[in-house]
Amino acid sequence: MDTVTTTSARGGTGIADDAVTARATDGSGDRPAAGTAPDRLWEELVTSALLGTDRRTPAGFTRAGTGGDARGGGPEGGATGGDAAAALLDAAALHTVRRRAGLRPGPAAPPPEPAPEDPRAPLPEAARRRLDQLLAGRTAPPPAGRRGAAPDLAELLPQWLALAGEHGYKAPPAALPALLDAARARTDLRAPVLRFAGPRGLWLARLNPEWRFALRGTGAAGSLPSPRDAEAVRALWDEGLFAERVALLIAVRSEDPAAGLALLASTWVTERAEDRLMFLDSLRAGLSDADEEFLEAALGDRSRNVRATAAELLSALPSSALAGRMAVRALTCVGPDRTADVPTIGVEAPHECDAAMRRDGVAAVPPAGRGERSWWLGRIVESAPLSCWPARFGGRGPEEIVALPVADEWRDELHAAWCRAAVRQRDAAWSRALLGSPATPPATGPGTSSLAERAQLLSMLSPEERALWVARFVAAHGLSEAFQLLGVCAVPWAEPLGGAVIDALDSAREAGGYPWSFSGVMGLAERCLAPEAARHLEALTARPDEAEAVVPGAGGYWAEAFRRLVSTLRLRASIRAELAPPSRRAYGDGEGPSPGEGPGR
Repeated sequence: MDTVTTTSARGGTGIADDAVTARATDGSGDRPAAGTAPDRLWEELVTSALLGTDRRTPAGFTRAGTGGDARGGGPEGGATGGDAAAALLDAAALHTVRRRAGLRPGPAAPPPEPAPEDPRAPLPEAARRRLDQLLAGRTAPPPAGRRGAAPDLAELLPQWLALAGEHGYKAPPAALPALLDAARARTDLRAPVLRFAGPRGLWLARLNPEWRFALRGTGAAGSLPSPRDAEAVRALWDEGLFAERVALLIAVRSEDPAAGLALLASTWVTERAEDRLMFLDSLRAGLSDADEEFLEAALGDRSRNVRATAAELLSALPSSALAGRMAVRALTCVGPDRTADVPTIGVEAPHECDAAMRRDGVAAVPPAGRGERSWWLGRIVESAPLSCWPARFGGRGPEEIVALPVADEWRDELHAAWCRAAVRQRDAAWSRALLGSPATPPATGPGTSSLAERAQLLSMLSPEERALWVARFVAAHGLSEAFQLLGVCAVPWAEPLGGAVIDALDSAREAGGYPWSFSGVMGLAERCLAPEAARHLEALTARPDEAEAVVPGAGGYWAEAFRRLVSTLRLRASIRAELAPPSRRAYGDGEGPSPGEGPGR
């Protein structure tokens, strides 16, 4: 925009502090060459507007209707005084219209390449309408005050995308912009959205800078070369962006771990320290004894973080040389206490961190608030293979070893290190032993009282055992400490976990507290309970009679929360039916899902 502000000086014109704006839009077209008559006249108009018409009147224009030259002010009909200022504004308006209407269009941009084909099956019509509803719900403003009984549509979008991906559907072209916007706003949606959007989603993302996230890292996996195309893999590895190279390494490792390791080794010494760290971390997927030689060499890396990561990965390989060295150190520090009257674990933590320990990933300086010796002990024990302990304690199994008393108040440090080792080595037997009985209060049980660490141990168990353990924990301790544990259970929650959660919510309602205290668990239940559980919740949707001891109004809030839970479960059941293939959407009477189909999401 060109903006001209006309301000006349105080004086003979009789106009004081006139301010008039004339706008001209340049657009993207061509203008006449500088110095042409129209441009010179426009410059004169701007100059007169800045100085005032009583000081400078542009030459060569006539005010419409005056019949004279506006420059003069003489008796022969020229515009004078206020007429000169008005004539200037009329001329500015006229030339503004000329500048807007007289643009010549610029050269047309080349059209984009056609979108690639997506061979996957199209969405069923009902599922397409549901997707539109979920995407619209994502951008709808949150309701003022209470949520009411309506489902939270935005929280159901991840499950919808997962089911659509399982059935191999492709995204409707018209929904691609809204899907990419949703993925831009929520990082947890990016991977499922990009898988669902397919090659057309990546094609569209290249045309909008706001969707550039789709072209980075694992999001651009659809544009990576085939791991079997050695020439294309080499070209991208040598010339690609860092995020593309990480995605490429992960893709090659997933198909051929040895080829992925060879690719990384070919440029390892030339990589930056921060890049080496990220590349090394990507070796976790598919980690095997074949990686030991490379990781052992990385223990001598210049970067402390790279050395620590290499040591951690090696300690996850119980047969590695580092694990053997750590076992020797751990067995020196921890063993039977021969002076005790009953079988007891004795601990003698290291007194120094020597060079060999530092090379094996033990940091000499502990974090703030940690003692040196306890820090060194924890790093050694967590890196030692768990298989070394039964022989050290007379053939006892994990549960018997964990149950032994530990001398000199080293129990918490020792058990926490064993917990980390069980997760790192994915050892279900030790994880089970360190979890202990779900009926035991966390503060007095074995292993660790940290619910976050307990959740990690639970993830080492099978889905069925995990659900059973958490169900018993909820039955014994209620829901107040169960949120993190519920988060690691497979969806939908298998019985008896679903029933245990419903019973615990009912007990909390009867206790008379507000449901806000359980909003996190209630939200998890909306997403994770099996849709078939809706029929068991019907009785809880009625507003109960409130006793005197109950917080006023709590019954209404609980009834509303249960109605929302029921409506969400029914909506999830509808989503599952809408996304089912045609052969499974038309069950006959008495028919149901195939035996391999679970209760669904």
